[in-house]
Amino acid sequence: MMDQQTSKNTPISYKPPKDRRAEFERMVSESGLSRNAFITEAVFGRSRHRPGELKFLARILAMCGKIAELLASVSCSSDEQVRLLLEQTRSELITIRTLLMQALGRRS
Repeated sequence: MMDQQTSKNTPISYKPPKDRRAEFERMVSESGLSRNAFITEAVFGRSRHRPGELKFLARILAMCGKIAELLASVSCSSDEQVRLLLEQTRSELITIRTLLMQALGRRS
């Protein structure tokens, strides 16, 4: 039978595959956490999303709120103001699309 004292505080190490090492380091860096905290969050975290994704999702949510405000202001605007508001809305939607593509690891 194994002595419980010897295995009690044995460290657990993780060595990512060579071809994924850079990706792992990038994800840790983007998370703002230590390696240990990042791995702990990835394994036991309560979030369904990877740590770096939460920043993207919060930013996208804020941008959606801005678009809602822009569209609400269209109803009481002149033709030139409507054109400008629609251009701003289009710009916000392009940024949202870009962020979503980044979060999915794809090019926009």
